[in-house]
Amino acid sequence: MGSRIVDILVPDLGEVAEVAVVDWLVPEGAEIAEGDDLVEVESEKAAFVVPAPAGGRLQARLVDAGDRLKVGDLLGRIDAD
Repeated sequence: MGSRIVDILVPDLGEVAEVAVVDWLVPEGAEIAEGDDLVEVESEKAAFVVPAPAGGRLQARLVDAGDRLKVGDLLGRIDAD
């Protein structure tokens, strides 16, 4: 059975329309578990950590620190178990 690719998206953070990427907390290629902290983002009012939606290997980090994103935008991809 092959692996599947899971997208890491900017989650709905309530009243927040746009966030800035602060820093990735995991290097590309690292093994991760579902729920692990992956990337820190911040809005004008607060900082948030985006958790892994699935376990596996962080296949790609598609944004960099300083990038501005909206809810639902693609942050990266996981090669899931």
